[in-house]
Order: sequence, then C-alpha cells, then structure tokens
Amino acid sequence: MTKVAMVLGHDLLEPNEDNRVYREALTLVKADFEVTVFCWARRMEKYETKWEVEKDGIKVVRIFEDLKDGFFSKVKGFRRAMKQLQVKMEEYGADIIHAHDLETLDAAVNASKKNNAKVIFDSHEDWPMLEIVQNWFIGKYYQRKQKKLLKKVDAVLTVSDELALRLGGGTVLYNSEPIEVVESPVENHKFGMDGVIAGYIGGLRKPILEEILESASKVNALSLLIVGGPPKGRGGYNQMIEELEEMAVEKGANAKFTGPLPYSMMNECYAACDILIVGHYVDERLRDFAIPKKLLDAMAYKIPVIVGPYEARKKIVERYECGIVSDDWTTTLTSLSNDKQLRKEMGENGFKAFKMNYCWDLQEKKLLRVYNNLLEGGTDS
Repeated sequence: MTKVAMVLGHDLLEPNEDNRVYREALTLVKADFEVTVFCWARRMEKYETKWEVEKDGIKVVRIFEDLKDGFFSKVKGFRRAMKQLQVKMEEYGADIIHAHDLETLDAAVNASKKNNAKVIFDSHEDWPMLEIVQNWFIGKYYQRKQKKLLKKVDAVLTVSDELALRLGGGTVLYNSEPIEVVESPVENHKFGMDGVIAGYIGGLRKPILEEILESASKVNALSLLIVGGPPKGRGGYNQMIEELEEMAVEKGANAKFTGPLPYSMMNECYAACDILIVGHYVDERLRDFAIPKKLLDAMAYKIPVIVGPYEARKKIVERYECGIVSDDWTTTLTSLSNDKQLRKEMGENGFKAFKMNYCWDLQEKKLLRVYNNLLEGGTDS
C-alpha cells in the first residue's frame, strides 16, 4: 500500500476541521492509499491526551510547539515545530509527501530525501503575498524561498487558474462539495425571516458589514442573514455584534446575526438564502487569486451571487452568468431582489456550471490522476 504523509501547519480536526485537507485525505484513503496527516497543534493544553487519533481511516499525528511572544522567539518556535514534523515524516517513510501551504514545504522537501519520496506542494493561497501584507521583508523572504523550493517538488496543486499561473503551472483543485451533499434534502426554515433574504457567510469584518448594512437598508423588503464570527485569531465578537445590531437598527436594515455555526449547518444557511453576497474576505492584494468557497457553495445550492471585480471570481461569474460582478451593493441587491426570474436563471446557471466543472466528484479524479502519475514515475511540475 502506498504511504502518503500529508503535512499541515495547523491541526486537521481542532478546533474546526480543515475541509479541503480532510476531503483530499479521504479521497486517497478510499482509493487504498495509507494516509497519515502530520500537523502542528499549537494549543497544547487542549491536546495533551490526543497525540494520535484516527478518523475515517485518516491517521492524525500531532506535534506540539508553543509560540512565545516576540518575533525571534516565534521564529525559533516555528523552526522547532517544522523540525519535529520533518522527523516524524522521516520515521514514517512515506512514498509521497503532500505539503499543504508554503510554511510546511521546506520540512516536506527535507523529509523526502531519506526515502526518496515524491513531493506535492498544495498551495491554498499566495503565501508570499499574504506575508507581504503583514511585513514586506518577510514576504520577500518567502518569495525567494518559494521560488527555490518549487524546483524541488514533483507536482503542484492549487486553488485557482490565476494562482497556478503565478506558481508556474499546476493542477487546480477547487475546494467544493460533492454532488451527493448538495442534493441531499435540507429543512428550509429561513431562520424565522421573511421576504427576500440576502446572505453573508464568513468572518465578520466590520468595514464590509457596515457597507452591506448601509446598502441593504436602501432595498425594500430585503432581509440580511449574517453568519459567522470574528476573523480567525481575533476576539471581541460580542462587542462587534452589539455595535452592528445597533447600526442595523439605526439604518433600518432588517438583519439577523447568527454568530458562528457548525459546518454541518451550512446547508441550512444556503437553503435560506435567495442571494449570496460573497465577501472580500482577504486583503485587496490577494483577491485576484482567490476563489472563495462560498462562491462555489452558492453555485452548488443554486443561489445567485454578488462578487467584487476581482479576477478569479469575476471570470467564473461572468462566464456562467450565475450572478453579478459589482462593488455597488445597493444597485445589485435591488436588481436581484426585484427579479425572481433572474435569480432563478442565475441560480440554475451556477448549478449547471458547478456540476460540470467544480464539484468535488470531478476534483478528486484530478487529485488521483496526479498521484497515479507520480507513482508511474512522472512529474506534474
């Protein structure tokens, strides 16, 4: 049995399941690969009795390393964590090492040398640009590092055509749901709301929500369903919600804030929505390369979308006429809320495109082709 080591810079299962990594691992298990995910669980106190677990045939091996305050201390902690992961992978003796995101790629390449393993680089986002947004010098360091390490990998996976082009080529795997999941019956209780419902699902960033509330308040008989909590790693949720609820009342926007909901409830959220506002989610410098999973989910659940004019998402929406590309929320919300037939047509267009091009049933076939090609002695880089 072919042994696969996936390496991840955060925990696979806690506090929330990384659905892209989990789905890839599950696909491989079902295809008779032996899969172990080596991950860095940073919250040691939560995992002291769970060093190794197994779920659906996927083995999860955790290493622990705290990040102390101060830049240099954090750098040392990061290096210790990556070294631990490297040693664990070397002991495992994988045939293929699948590195998720740039932070783990160095450890994967180093570990591959012991057993002459093939290396797959799975780039979920433009990591160097992500770092540049935070710190220009660190971002430039990662740009050089990525360029150097790309020469040592055997295959590249990524999330959009635009990012694949930036990486010099690769196989695009969309982070999407299987057809069986989206076609399963779901209770549509609309969260107790009436009329046309526009949904926003994701991290609650105050500036974009202020804009959405302002726009929605100008559209007659429109309700807002806002699902999510603070962006990853940030607190202050209760205070933010109070401020946004007060703002909604002041502006006359009919909005319901559900707070964070479990992944298992997302189908209920989509079933409730007549329109989905796909947020910016990330810094503007990163938006052209990102295809938010919410866009693909909206297409799967036949919901017309509103997206900003950013290359990857704009291309999909305009090509398949499954929504409107605009940064004018008021006009687009008005157009869609007043035209039920248009919403239906766009929703159907999105679902057809999802079924033909984006559903996970198709993505897992591409993933297995990459793996089988490597086992036959080829490369995908």
